[in-house]
Amino acid sequence: MTCISAWLSYLSAGWGALNSAYMVIITIFGIGYGEVMPIEDPVLKLETMTLIVVGGLSGLYSCGGFIQLLAEGEIKRALGARKMSQGIKKMKNHAIICGFGRVGKMLADKLQHDGIECVVIDTDDCRLEQAEEAGLTVVSGDASCDETLLAAGIQRARTVATVLPNDAVNVFITLTARDLSANVEIIARAESPSTEHKLLRSGANHVVLPAAIGALRMAQIIRDLPASSVKPTVQAPTLQLEQVAVADSGELENQTLSDARNLLEELGDVVGVQRDRQALVTELDETLQLRSDDILLLAKR
Repeated sequence: MTCISAWLSYLSAGWGALNSAYMVIITIFGIGYGEVMPIEDPVLKLETMTLIVVGGLSGLYSCGGFIQLLAEGEIKRALGARKMSQGIKKMKNHAIICGFGRVGKMLADKLQHDGIECVVIDTDDCRLEQAEEAGLTVVSGDASCDETLLAAGIQRARTVATVLPNDAVNVFITLTARDLSANVEIIARAESPSTEHKLLRSGANHVVLPAAIGALRMAQIIRDLPASSVKPTVQAPTLQLEQVAVADSGELENQTLSDARNLLEELGDVVGVQRDRQALVTELDETLQLRSDDILLLAKR
């Protein structure tokens, strides 16, 4: 309004439209080229002085508002990070999930459903935002760095699950996690079966091959599917995996795997066996005799 008022004042003083607009612009931006035409009228001088003051204050106000906007964003971000850091410091026996991709999201969702606190580590801001929206505590950074795992509270954590689709990265994360905590339980994802022993040597307690488990489950379905039940439809059975300790069941000890399948038939299919806390065995021998320290991986029906 001030600019329009000044422009109209110059017009009423006999200035042209272009000269009036030019005068308003060089005055409000403080360029200081000098007056387009001599200003003798006191009222016009007051209009020009008002334009200078109001224009200068408006510029300062606009710059201040922009700086405030940036500052508030940074402050909120810093306060949010501090609040999250304080929340992690209060956590104990929580789970740390390294990677919030397809597997990480499903894992976090299941842990949340079971009431287990977890911290998500990822380098992707979009994934971290998704995790925060899901109510998860997040840490931005590389999970293979000491500082990132320490920020996630690894020294108080119960479990670290490294579920990235890159086996080499999972090995590095496992090495770092084991170096920082000798007692934490490390579960590592592997895409290639040849990576199992590397992860175990790096300090992983358990190695899971999602692709192998999925293939075995499909093979089980194909094997047990009666020929008469084959229909040109697509079914998507829900797969739930559960660990069954042989020691917890007196019936399973000293039984062959084939006999164990029959005993557990109503509960599900045996798709893996873990022995001596080593890698999960997925290539099963039906004549394998179960020991008390064995753990069976059961695909529930």
